[in-house]
Amino acid sequence: MTNKEKYGNEIIELAANTALFGLKNGKPAICEEIKCEECDFYESDSCKGSTYNFREWLNSEYVEPPVDWSKVAVDTPILVRGIESDAWTRRYFAKYENGIVYAWGYGATSWSARGSGDISDWKMAKLAESEE
Repeated sequence: MTNKEKYGNEIIELAANTALFGLKNGKPAICEEIKCEECDFYESDSCKGSTYNFREWLNSEYVEPPVDWSKVAVDTPILVRGIESDAWTRRYFAKYENGIVYAWGYGATSWSARGSGDISDWKMAKLAESEE
């Protein structure tokens, strides 16, 4: 899926209001509504935003932004797996510590788990809502 496909409706809405586009945190934005320093096209004190750059971004492959696990609430549904070839397993987020995601075991939550020993660390994790 390209960025154009992912953000098509938002781009159409923006296009009705302006001809100048930027990107803020990987999402389309109206240039006049964001500071230059907030724009993903901004580099070394100058704007690299242009019709060409925006068109190039539109046609590039969409990349899911990384999750800030330190801000994920306990008991949030997540998908985990030990290695790339494993199927995703449904779990509930327990904690994030030293760069490692932990989930409650066997589908438990903080309310139903038997204690702090009922959590496991996982090599791969993603938010369940990002499943496609």
